[in-house]
Amino acid sequence: MPVMLRSLGLAAAAALLIEAGASPEDSERGCPVDNAGKLDASCSMDMDEAGLLQHRKSKQHPLGASVSTGSCTGGNSDPYASGSKVDCCSGLESCLGDWHGTATWSYLCITSCGNEPGPPPAETGLSICPKAVSMGSTSIWNAAASSNSCTSSKGIRGDTGFACADSSGTVDGSSIFVDMTSASDKVGCFVWETDDCQYPMKSVKQIDFDVEWDGCSNLWMAPIWTFSYPWAPDTGLQGLSGEIDFVEECPVPSVNTNLGCYNADQGAGCVDSQHWGEGTSSNGPQHMTMTLDTEGNLEVQVCAADKTGCKTVASYKNYLNIVYPTTDGRNNVYKFMSDIFNDQAGDGGWGGCKAVQNPTTTCKYAVTNIQIESNSNAPVFSDPNSKCYVLNAEKSLAMSKKTTMSQASH
Repeated sequence: MPVMLRSLGLAAAAALLIEAGASPEDSERGCPVDNAGKLDASCSMDMDEAGLLQHRKSKQHPLGASVSTGSCTGGNSDPYASGSKVDCCSGLESCLGDWHGTATWSYLCITSCGNEPGPPPAETGLSICPKAVSMGSTSIWNAAASSNSCTSSKGIRGDTGFACADSSGTVDGSSIFVDMTSASDKVGCFVWETDDCQYPMKSVKQIDFDVEWDGCSNLWMAPIWTFSYPWAPDTGLQGLSGEIDFVEECPVPSVNTNLGCYNADQGAGCVDSQHWGEGTSSNGPQHMTMTLDTEGNLEVQVCAADKTGCKTVASYKNYLNIVYPTTDGRNNVYKFMSDIFNDQAGDGGWGGCKAVQNPTTTCKYAVTNIQIESNSNAPVFSDPNSKCYVLNAEKSLAMSKKTTMSQASH
């Protein structure tokens, strides 16, 4: 069993994409703006090498959240938020881009300028994602802060990531569509996370989603996985970290569900890497279901798109009572991740997953309809105005409504 270590020491960061306004005071990129905040048309926007929406980690915050202080502006934040320019903190640059896909240029403090998100592709080529749209304020996903398993001189990139909408234009806030054909430079560490929508695994009964991919052969990609920070600080073992790699091309080119059974030391109690897919294609949409029963046993199944023909591809007996995030009185929160590692090794996971750099990859994948069913009468995300509310399974919302009506009648 290969050593994966996909998220060993992965620092969590909780930072929201903040609407930023261009300022005529800032011409440090060599591209002046006028009093209306518009770029000089004669200016050539030559950006540095790469890194999109890199969050900087705050040592004072347990989740490594980006912050703006009186002396400098933190990562992924607007240097003009206070009404006047506050220089970016050390190691960050003030970068100009259409960060929200609205044709409105603005500034953000990130590690380096370049690889700004381009327009969504006209065609997705994937049936579960009829239309690609820019990730906006309703998306649960944002470009990640860092990655332990992949390194690149270009930093962490997110410029190939979009959201999905149906044919009528209704956006699925839980979705992520990654299209490597949308970037001319396909080498890098492409990583997304759901910092704002973290959830306690002890409250989960079931997680469902649809997934589809094409052209991803010879590429260490993982359309969706989840983990909790800190990652196995006592043992450093993936099998005890609680990490769940729902869909991962590891070892390349096989697609598996990985729970870290190779070093969980659970014998037959932990079963994974059943080689249920190939990186070449998913052969259409697949539906996946993860369940946790009342005793804490975990099981992952892969089904056809209509939820028939299901087969178990991974299981972990007594999961909640063994892994770090949910033992010794802890109930640490998890978040979803999605990535393509296509540059250089960051840890032993690169060799363990037999990763290679694939500069001509045409990989595209989509994850849609992510649903979390609660094991109580309350949904996992209670605020109906939160973008995370879309993650609640209909069963949880219906049960919550029924319980509320019952309480009101007494």
